[in-house]
This record gives sequence, structure tokens and C-alpha cells, in this order.
Amino acid sequence: MELFEKTFDEIKNYVVQRSSISRFASASVIDWPKGEGRNVVLADEVGVELGNPQMASTSALLWTENPDLVSDGKITLIGPDMPSSKGQNLPFGKVVLVCVEGFNEENTYERYKEIEAIRYSIDLKGYMMRTASQYQREWSRVSKDALQNGFSFEILGSALRNEYLKKDFVKSVEFLFVTSSTEDVHELKEITKNVSRTINAMDKMLNEIESDCDQCEYNDVCDEVNELKKMRNVRDKKRINANG
Repeated sequence: MELFEKTFDEIKNYVVQRSSISRFASASVIDWPKGEGRNVVLADEVGVELGNPQMASTSALLWTENPDLVSDGKITLIGPDMPSSKGQNLPFGKVVLVCVEGFNEENTYERYKEIEAIRYSIDLKGYMMRTASQYQREWSRVSKDALQNGFSFEILGSALRNEYLKKDFVKSVEFLFVTSSTEDVHELKEITKNVSRTINAMDKMLNEIESDCDQCEYNDVCDEVNELKKMRNVRDKKRINANG
């Protein structure tokens, strides 16, 4: 199912227009200790903070079955890396581009939830996600000790990629991180806002027992995206069969 092809292109164009770009290749083996479930970074231990509530923040996950749209293992950073930002609160943008296979009208939403949950379960010593919500935000802290030992977006992206690839339907993963400016993060959020609306439409469509499509705030999304129409048809047939 192709839901975000246009957004993939817009993100690539966004990157081309930026300066201060760094690129890394994900490592298959990460030489970084696990937190063993004790990844609490208190305020006086913070080395750098990403996307806190006073700063611009956006996060999006896009998937496609077109392998040409994802450069596996590529990590692009626009702006300063974490080791050079000690003591700072940075605006934060994060986009994960995933190439998948076998997504259809019946399993897309459940598979999306599986890969979306990965960002909550990453276990790296000195890295703590404070919060993430449906409002396209992500807020995390990295400890002073972790920065001193070289924690970076290359390590974070590599660890995340390895977790995504544990899913048998995930074939490749690419990352974009943005710390350059509030304006750059806001522009990225505007580019990816349709991703959030599409996912919210799926969530409402599949989880609300009663829904009036004519009155739904995501009516325009479902009308424009053929894949969502197909999912809605599958939902309606299941409800008809369940009711006899």
C-alpha cells in the first residue's frame, strides 16, 4: 500500500535545500551499552535535550513498498550533532523512512503500530525518551556521561535501524534528523502533517465502533487516499458480517 509517495519526494527535496548536512552509514553492530531498563536521565544529569516542550519538535514515520524510495542504512543530519551541543536544548526533527513488504488493507494499521512502538523500546544507556504523542512530537534527553563517551545520531540511528529490521516485513530503513533551527523543524512538520492525519484517520476508522464519515474531521483524507477507501470497505464488510 502506497500512502506517502508524495511526502517521500517532498522530504528528499527538503534535504537538498539545506546546508550543514552530515551523512552517516548505519552500523550493524553497535558498541554501546544497554540501559537495562534504567534509562532515567534527571535534570542535573542532562547533557543535551532534544525537542523539549519549549522547543520546536516533530517526528514522523513513513513506509513504502518501493525500495527506490529508501536508502538503507543512510542517516542524514541537518544541524549540529549531540557531542558538539553539550548543555543545549535543541529543536528536533526526526523522520524514519521504512521500506516494507506485504502491507494490505487488513494488516497495514497493525503493522504500523508494531514499528511505531520501536521508538519507545530502544534501550541505550544514557538515552531517555521523555514523551511522544500523536501531535508529531518527540522529546528526549541524553546524559552528560553519554555525550562524553561519544553518543551521537549515528549511534541512535544505527540502534533504531537494527530494531526495525527485526520485523520480517521491514526490508530497509533510512533516517533524517534535524537540529539546525526552529524554522527548519517547523518546515519539516508542515511537510509531514499529512502523515499524522492519515494515521489518525486510520486509527479513528478502525477503532471507533460508530463513526459518521460525513461528519468526520478526516473525511477529506479518506476521500483523497484510495488505500484508505479500501481499508474502510474492508471494515464495513467485517461489521456487516459480524452483525449477521
